[in-house]
Order: sequence, then structure tokens, then C-alpha cells
Amino acid sequence: MIISNHSSAQIMQIAVVGAHLAGMPLHYQLTDRGCHFIKACKTASSYRLYALANTNPSKPGLVRVSEAGVAIDLEVYEMPIIEVGSFLNLIGHPLGLGSVELDDGAWVKGFICEPQAIISGVDISQFGGWRPYVRGLG
Repeated sequence: MIISNHSSAQIMQIAVVGAHLAGMPLHYQLTDRGCHFIKACKTASSYRLYALANTNPSKPGLVRVSEAGVAIDLEVYEMPIIEVGSFLNLIGHPLGLGSVELDDGAWVKGFICEPQAIISGVDISQFGGWRPYVRGLG
């Protein structure tokens, strides 16, 4: 977990992979909390991405795997520590915040998914990220 001082306030880096990406339906939950975009990058090549069933708005689930993983597009934001609790309160089952490895070997807090949720989901890892998958639907 990367925590640093930013403008004399403590912040935490948070990686998002789906409905919280810029331009997506839940992005306002980041901007309303004063989050600042840091970078677009990818996960390490040890993840699979699933379109989850019965989520509104539609959301993906990121799951770390021991084999056949791929790098998934994501965005990293800085969130003021004081806002983390209210943000966590908005995250519904089967998603949560956990540790996500980036393609440069760094670890940040980010969205992860409980493994049982992928049973009814669709593996969309071949798209490399949520945006390309959503564009493919249109």
C-alpha cells in the first residue's frame, strides 16, 4: 500500500478496473472524494477479468490467478485517507479492496473480486480491460 503526503494530507493510491474508470458510470465516486488521477497502466500478467452477472451498473471482477493470467488495463488514483471509509462503504458484494500488483512490480490497493462470483460471470480477459469490452458490446 502506498501512502504518502500530498498537500499536507495523507493519501492512498487506489487502482480501478471497471465502472470507476474515467468516463464510466461510477467515476463520480472518486471525483466527489477529491481523488487525483496518477496514471493509466496494467496489472501484472497474473489476473483474469470477468463481466459479473446481475450488477447495475455493469461491473467487472478482477481475480488473481496462478496460471494463464494476463495484464489488465487499470487507472491509479490518489484518494485522501479521510475519504477511504466512505468509499469502502459504497463497494458492494462480491467486490472489495485488496492488493493489486502492477506491471512494474508495485502493489497498490485496488478492486478485487471474490472467486465464487466468477462462476456466473463471463471471462473477458482477452479484451485486456473493461473499456475495450464495453466498446465491443456497442
